[in-house]
Amino acid sequence: MMTIEMSIIGSLCLIASAFKSPDGEAMRRHGFFYGWTPLTMIPVTINAVGGILVGLVTSYAGGVRKGFVIVSALLVTALLQFIFDGKPPSVHCLVALPLVMTSISIYQKYPYHIKKKAS
Repeated sequence: MMTIEMSIIGSLCLIASAFKSPDGEAMRRHGFFYGWTPLTMIPVTINAVGGILVGLVTSYAGGVRKGFVIVSALLVTALLQFIFDGKPPSVHCLVALPLVMTSISIYQKYPYHIKKKAS
């Protein structure tokens, strides 16, 4: 239920911002897909498939494995950025990566448990 609530609120915020932004004016004038090419669909499709895969991994593998996947993805992303762009990870990335790794490790070692009320 939480996911549905968040998606509804996010959609409402997106629609509200579309009414006030210059992009919203262009969408009202020319239509939503104005300026899109077949190449535009590549990142849109990849992001959609990625979101579905994250949901599948979470539902089948559980949250613990998802945590390991997130840390691994951060490491691979930083490495690929260094290889393809030729620039080392930023200071923000170098600070954030150990913080994320530590927080996921702490969460997995001490997961949250709902306390039952004594009656």
